[in-house]
Amino acid sequence: MGGTSVAMVVHRMISDKLGVRGEFQVVQSLQMCASDRMSQLDQDEAYQCGREAVRLATSGQSGVMVSLVRPEGEYRTTLGTVSLKEAAGRPKPIHDHFIDDAANFVTPAYLAYARPLVGELTAFSGLDFGLIPKPR
Repeated sequence: MGGTSVAMVVHRMISDKLGVRGEFQVVQSLQMCASDRMSQLDQDEAYQCGREAVRLATSGQSGVMVSLVRPEGEYRTTLGTVSLKEAAGRPKPIHDHFIDDAANFVTPAYLAYARPLVGELTAFSGLDFGLIPKPR
């Protein structure tokens, strides 16, 4: 749904500025799972989880999912496991202290929690409508 929202906003900006009607196509979430969207930390942890999953499987252990255990404080993780029965189909809700009092945005505590996972943010260009001629 986030991709739809962004597409709608950009569509509205262009339509309002140029005074023209246009269409857009939402391609769902394929673009959000591309490897260029991954931080280096995310790649490293995914690789570690994969290696651990292979190690567990080749040692005969099954019925578990590899997990990342992250204590409070400075960012660091260790590998753990959680039973598939416990993990399957059970979303892990976000902690209440990560949502602001108005319940419409995250808190600085969440930003501090997420920052190491996100890594360096990509710089995006803006739209320069001065370069686009208005239709007659």
